[in-house]
Amino acid sequence: MTFEVTETFLPHNTTVIKQKDPNRNSKKRVRREHFNGMQANSQGLLMRKERLIDKDSDVYYEFVADPNTGEVLRKEHGRLSDHQGYGSAKQKKTDT
Repeated sequence: MTFEVTETFLPHNTTVIKQKDPNRNSKKRVRREHFNGMQANSQGLLMRKERLIDKDSDVYYEFVADPNTGEVLRKEHGRLSDHQGYGSAKQKKTDT
């Protein structure tokens, strides 16, 4: 019996920079976060992503594009205080 596993490896760089305030408690310590690189989406496909979250300047910026086609899937820029109810902060669906 013979098994053969073939895997394609595509190297990519991802940079995450966090600016922290040591005078704040752990939940509010990160004041600014910048992500730039590749990240898998919900279907497991790698997408090029850039995101900036700046709590002190109230800024939220996110750019997501397909690296193969260059198609922009998401481009959002605005106030962080207006960016609520996404991801883990979504309202839970109630059973009716």
